[in-house]
Amino acid sequence: MPRPDPVLPGLWSVDLGAVNAFLAETPDGLVAVDAGSPGDGARVADAARALGREVAAVVVTHHHPDHAGGLAELLALTGAEAWMHPLDAAEVRAGNGFRPYRVTSGLVNLVVERLMIRPVSPVIPPAEVAHEVTDGDEVPGGLVAVHAQGHSAGQIALWWPDRRILFAADACSNLPVLGYSVVHEDLDEARRSLTKLAALDADTAVFGHGKPLVGGAARRLRERFGSE
Repeated sequence: MPRPDPVLPGLWSVDLGAVNAFLAETPDGLVAVDAGSPGDGARVADAARALGREVAAVVVTHHHPDHAGGLAELLALTGAEAWMHPLDAAEVRAGNGFRPYRVTSGLVNLVVERLMIRPVSPVIPPAEVAHEVTDGDEVPGGLVAVHAQGHSAGQIALWWPDRRILFAADACSNLPVLGYSVVHEDLDEARRSLTKLAALDADTAVFGHGKPLVGGAARRLRERFGSE
């Protein structure tokens, strides 16, 4: 049974290959953030069980296949319920993993999109999303949804104020350094979202793609995105 990687006490990363999911120990139980690609739901559930726990709730940051594709399986295995922004929740209920997007400028982004994103099936297993949240709404465990549109119109980041932890989703990546995600539905919106996230007092930031920033995360985000 795979054991998740500790980020901080009470926060674990689940390495699903091309993407990270997260498990957060909260007063409301173990909260999973994202569910990976189709077939990854069992891996997230197993990671929780390796900690001796069951997933109590699932927050999905956006509808892309590598974040929401494993949701239906994870819900079926755990009996948990899901929280999402309404724009992307509608896509997950319909089994739609992509809306039209544009590739962020740069040769590396063009190559990554062609080799790793374009071949991915746009169809995901439809899943029930029981709860819809938007900017400023609280989700289980005292985490707060931050509407971070741009990469996806209904993307949410999560702010854990008690721990000063930011779940940045795909608002940006840290692979191998801080930068824009490979694709966006609206890059101007993405820039505005990053400015908003950079203004939070985050000590730690974790990302859908790449390694966490532990210590001084707000400063690093402001240096890279605060003036965008």
